[in-house]
Amino acid sequence: MHRTLILKRFKEIGLKSSEAKTYLSLLEKDTLTVSEVSRIAGIPRANAYQALEELMSKGLCISKPGDTKKYSASDPALLVEKFHMQADEAAERELQNLTEKEKLILDRSNVAKENITNLMKELRPQYENSREKTNPLDYIEIIKDPYQTHKRYLQLVAAAKEEILVITKPPFSGPREKLEEQVDQGTHASKRGVRVRCIYEIARDEGEVRWLLEMIKRAVSAGEEARVSEELPVKMALFDSTIVMFWLEDPVYQQISLTAQVVVHLSLTKGLKILFETLWQQAQDYRILEDLRR
Repeated sequence: MHRTLILKRFKEIGLKSSEAKTYLSLLEKDTLTVSEVSRIAGIPRANAYQALEELMSKGLCISKPGDTKKYSASDPALLVEKFHMQADEAAERELQNLTEKEKLILDRSNVAKENITNLMKELRPQYENSREKTNPLDYIEIIKDPYQTHKRYLQLVAAAKEEILVITKPPFSGPREKLEEQVDQGTHASKRGVRVRCIYEIARDEGEVRWLLEMIKRAVSAGEEARVSEELPVKMALFDSTIVMFWLEDPVYQQISLTAQVVVHLSLTKGLKILFETLWQQAQDYRILEDLRR
């Protein structure tokens, strides 16, 4: 697909020219610095930095910290799924108020979906090729977009072979449906022989306690081992003692804002597993929630 048409397609889904050029530059290699993005995209460094931050907030890229901060493009396939979902939601909102324009809205939504699908099919080979040039020192991913965080978690659960250890607590950045989907993914892991253990922080609200108990029961019935605790120090998930995903709450924003980090580092995961086992021993049987909801 011609570059001009690619940029046009990106504009149709709400990306500025600098953001589109920045995303395309990120497909050149697995990771790039701001200066490298500026050079490849042909935009000023300040514009490149701003575009990268915007792309991160939209889930189109992730950052990898180090002596020099680097950025990596998100998988185009993930972008298609996210855009389709957003397009459906937008169309549904419009249809509620503009029923006489139903056909026009549906046509516009379908055309947009087709365009973004075709665009990402074009970009996918370049993305795959650049992943082969991975720097072995790039062992940290930083993800700000809640949708992308959710999908990355599901990927890690699906890839686990032996053990998943989870510490979960409020606040949650996504709706209950997303959390329930994560629990369901964990039940699939249990059914295929992966040992899943979860420690849940006890909710303060009676309604939240009721919902939490039902969710835990569903997971336990599929093979998960669950305990609860009054207070937990961190929100994290350990996969096969090699990969950790943890969530940090933004201390500045007034609204809920969580940044996820995925780290592949054996020394770190070894220490965090000791933390989990300590908390597991201190935690209580989840069935005490039965008493709390009465």
